[in-house]
Formats: sequence, structure tokens, C-alpha cells
Amino acid sequence: MRMTWKRSRWLRREDGFTLVEMVITVSILGIIAVVLFGVVIQYLKVSGNTRARLGESTDQQFISTYWQADVSSLGRRSFTPSDVSNPVPSSQSVYVGAAGPGGCGSTVGTVVVAFAWTEFTVGSSVPANAWTSTAQEVAYVRVGGSAPYKLQRVRCKAGVEAAPLTVAHNLTGTPTVTCDSTCTAASPPNRVSMQFTVRDTSEPTSTGYTTTVTADRRQG
Repeated sequence: MRMTWKRSRWLRREDGFTLVEMVITVSILGIIAVVLFGVVIQYLKVSGNTRARLGESTDQQFISTYWQADVSSLGRRSFTPSDVSNPVPSSQSVYVGAAGPGGCGSTVGTVVVAFAWTEFTVGSSVPANAWTSTAQEVAYVRVGGSAPYKLQRVRCKAGVEAAPLTVAHNLTGTPTVTCDSTCTAASPPNRVSMQFTVRDTSEPTSTGYTTTVTADRRQG
């Protein structure tokens, strides 16, 4: 009798799952897997959108930062003693869709807009003669054969181009540049704006966005 009880207990320890238990377990695991899969997909989707938005926002911030500094500097002037009415005349300073007088950025890609200015030497004995004769230039250049395009900023001094700086990676097309007056006039405009659209094509769900950066000229 005693050996029979021990054998029965040993047999119970060797019992496995029944078919019903296995079916229930597999069903529960399947439900959990579906839920987890949905959570993972949603996480990846949100993470991808966040990354795309961050990249697009970075483009906008970079362009805005340099745009303000460049527009505030534009203005080409020279001293003309014989011109009593306008002894310090100005020249064209904004070039839309074309390089400036020194061709800045034309070797890099398609010039979207170029700015030119002359610098004023502070402390000059004759203030009217303090305007430098060599124009400084900055060009915003679209680079790439198809979208997404890069937008690069090229600084030129005395006709020498510095290394291009990429200020945007996700342009969908060529930006549009406008002035509060005529961009091509001899007198530089007071305000210059650029509208552009950025979209990170590596994220299929990203719709991108269009924004406009605007800056005012500082020189009188």
C-alpha cells in the first residue's frame, strides 16, 4: 500500500500539460503578442515622426539664424565727392536667382539669392571715406539634382569662397525670395523674406511644412 502511494505521487510529478492547457496557453500568448506588436509599431511610428519633425525644425532654425545676420548686413556704398546730392550712393545689394557681383556660390550649385555689402571702417578720420571698396558677399545655394535638396550658405570675401555650410537638408524645391520693395533696385530693400518647404522623405508619414524667414536691413 505504501509503495503504491509513492508510485502514484511520482507519476503525478511526471505529468505534463494537457492539450486543453496548451491551447489556452498558446491563445493567451497570441493575444499578448498582438498587443505588444501594436505597441512596438506605434512606438516606431511616433519615434519616426518625432525624428522627422526634429530634422525639419533644425533646418528652419539654421536658416533663420544665418538669414537674420546676412540681411542685416546688406548694403553696398561708395563715396563720390562730386555728387553733392548723394555723396555716399548705394548699389544693388540683393540678387534673386543669380550670383552677386563677385559670382559667390555659382560654383557650388544653383544660387537662390545672394547678398552683397561693403563694410564701414570705424574710427576713420574721414567718415565718408570709411566705406571699403571690396564687396563682401553671401550666397544661399540649392544643391542636388532632385528633392530633397540641400541649402548651403557660401561666404565670399575679396572674391574668395569659404567652405560651404549646409543650413538645410530637406528642401522640397527652390525657396522663394521676396523684398518689401524691388530686390534689384540700387537702394537696398529694408526687408527680405524667404519661403521654403522642408520634408524629411526618409519618414513616409511626414507631410513636412512650409515656413517663411524674414529679416530687416540694419545699414542706413
